[in-house]
Amino acid sequence: MAEGFSIRFGLVVLLAASAAVHHATAQDEKGWTTEMEISAGTLAEPVVPASERVELGFKKRLTLRDAVSRTLAHNPSVRAAFQEIEARQGEEFQSSRRPNPELLLEIENFGGSKDKRDFNVAEETASLIQLIELGDKRFKRLQAAQLDTSLAGWDYETVRTQMATIAAQAFVDVLTAQERVKVLGEFVTIAEKTRASVDSRVKAGKASPIELDRALVAAARAKALARAEQTRLDSAKRKLSNLWGGHSADFTTAAGRLGNGSGVPSLESLKIYLDNNPNLARWSDEVNRRAALLDLEHAKSIPDLRIGAGVRRFNENESTALIASVAIPLPLFDRNDGNIAAAESRLAKAQSDALATREQLLRFLIEAVGDLDVAATQLTALKRDVLPVAQTAFDRTKTGYDEGKFDLLNVLDAQRSVFDVRLDLLNARAEYEKARVKVEALIGRDINEF
Repeated sequence: MAEGFSIRFGLVVLLAASAAVHHATAQDEKGWTTEMEISAGTLAEPVVPASERVELGFKKRLTLRDAVSRTLAHNPSVRAAFQEIEARQGEEFQSSRRPNPELLLEIENFGGSKDKRDFNVAEETASLIQLIELGDKRFKRLQAAQLDTSLAGWDYETVRTQMATIAAQAFVDVLTAQERVKVLGEFVTIAEKTRASVDSRVKAGKASPIELDRALVAAARAKALARAEQTRLDSAKRKLSNLWGGHSADFTTAAGRLGNGSGVPSLESLKIYLDNNPNLARWSDEVNRRAALLDLEHAKSIPDLRIGAGVRRFNENESTALIASVAIPLPLFDRNDGNIAAAESRLAKAQSDALATREQLLRFLIEAVGDLDVAATQLTALKRDVLPVAQTAFDRTKTGYDEGKFDLLNVLDAQRSVFDVRLDLLNARAEYEKARVKVEALIGRDINEF
């Protein structure tokens, strides 16, 4: 477990909770689910009192859980994906309907010549005609529609996973900017103390006025960097808030802290879990749907029956008689061959697309693991090798300056090096967290399991 870590949780909990609220009925009926897991990596998730948790319209402390939950609840992309499920369910219901019967009214033998000129000898017929679908067309149509609904469910899970990942990474950006603001605030404080110390030495005749100019420049530079970082923080907060429709940040602080990283699993141990990704899992249903559509096209080559039954009235003698009819198309010219061939090609294409998607996700995983490895390597080197050396160099230079062995320029350079390394360390921690979230989104597992 990473240093400084308090409470771990997986984004899968947030995803599952949100899904239960939004589409529990759809899941129960259609059975589409996903086992996607995205953990928060080594992000510390502090326990925030209820009174301090963020609610819409209130400026409070925002946790990672808040950020992801609000994004999933209010992001228009998530809402649109769910609405597509509802649309597909409507189409599925419609596909299960049988053809409506037809009422046919006919009047014959009127408006002619001689004794056929008026309605007195007309024949009136009322019939009901029903289309009888053969070849299990209705069942196969319903089967394809059910799979279409299932695909919309997978697409919904894909969008939710993507938005949860984006929210987690945006939250990392806010945390990073907050930490950088703190570090640069310390830099400003130390720079001001150095300036005051140099000012005293100049007044006492122990230092050149040039050193004071250097100290003033260093202090001004530190303040400029701090102001720029505050601007970056404000921008990161607005970017995060925009994920749930906020035009400005409606929270004051991101509650959490970056971890210090923890190892990098091997690519071989990770890639076997790519099947957990909903963007890949959907292709099983896609192939089955296109197979069902192929079956449906084959069924359409079987002619349907039109059966009619009715009553005919003869006005001439006021008698009635029953009538019956059967009509069936003769497949002499159209056997639906073109649509069958198209469906066969689309089935083959779906199988190829499934393989292409797997390869694409594998490339994404390779890239994400590479980013994770780079960040972990850099993080370790900065913590273990670079920062201690930079801090030691600054301490020795400061002591040497007080003893008159070094000039102020050496002190300022050593001081700036320490803070540059600390900022680089923060950036490496952030990159590790963002790469970690990306990896876990792809495989649906917490990498601490490996």
